[in-house]
Amino acid sequence: MAFRNIPILQAAELCGIRHGQAAGAEVRANCPFCHDSQPRLYLNTAKDVFHCQRCKASGNSITLYAALNGVSNAAAYRELAGDFDAPPVPLYNRKGPGTAMKPLEERSRIYHDLLCMLELAPEHRLNLQNRGLDTETIAANLYRSAPKKYGKCYSKAMYELSRKYDLSGVPGFYRKNGQWHMVTSEGFFIPVCDVQGRIQGLQVRLDNSGKQKYKWFSSNGYPGGTKCAAFLHVVNWKPGIRTYVTEGALKADIACALMEQDACLIALPGVGSTKGLEQLIRELGISEIIEAFDMDQETNPAVGLSVQRFYGRMEQLGVAVQPMKWNPSYKGIDDMLLAGKENRRMAA
Repeated sequence: MAFRNIPILQAAELCGIRHGQAAGAEVRANCPFCHDSQPRLYLNTAKDVFHCQRCKASGNSITLYAALNGVSNAAAYRELAGDFDAPPVPLYNRKGPGTAMKPLEERSRIYHDLLCMLELAPEHRLNLQNRGLDTETIAANLYRSAPKKYGKCYSKAMYELSRKYDLSGVPGFYRKNGQWHMVTSEGFFIPVCDVQGRIQGLQVRLDNSGKQKYKWFSSNGYPGGTKCAAFLHVVNWKPGIRTYVTEGALKADIACALMEQDACLIALPGVGSTKGLEQLIRELGISEIIEAFDMDQETNPAVGLSVQRFYGRMEQLGVAVQPMKWNPSYKGIDDMLLAGKENRRMAA
């Protein structure tokens, strides 16, 4: 059976990678692996491969999609090709298998204990307050500042966690010279939860970010490390409740907190990252959804294409989708709701 060629730009756009204009066969973008602020990721449209000049990440359309969506190469090919009966495509540049991820219940306990050991720096608290979150919501959602490598919080957390748990199979942790360590970044942690409120994984909102503002708390490539999947985030699910779909866990938390009505928010990792959404919709029995993706879908062709694919998948599932539109000067639903709150406060 002949394998279908997958264009590298198609895979990149479905992963939410924003890229520039083509210069010959090369298209430049910011690397989603090393999060460099400069566009050093090269997407070769002639060979359908990618290569980062900074971190040396490389591969093809399949491996790019698989790595960023936490799926196997075979599953990546099937999703990209749109043929769920297709065999896996022959690949090069495969990485060896990492440590298998621990079950959700164990990961959730470990992440919860980690967050309870950490603190929220004043600048991160102010960041969250400026986004419209009050003190109670910030505390309830367990946002915490990522600790500095070998600092007091880091050392205490690693000592306590490694005494209590086997950290193998938990993304973000790795074992070196017989001791457990965690991958560090400058920013704050955002718990990404399932429908029952269990912490599936952590994202980091980076302090000094370029176009790549968020990264997963992952130890993929580290000794004894584990890759983090791109999890869906569910906020405030209740049977029969009005349900919105947006992109980004923090955006969903903020939107849910600012809404004047009781609602559920489902956040995709990116507008093109829908892995697990169809299964979740079936499990929850959702028949209607309000689409609340960022307004750059109106101006960015790649984002617009991903939104169209989302509508197509929902139609196949028999789910009615109602688009939610607002003033495009506010990019996301969180920005729009915060502006409305401020306007009401000033008018009072």
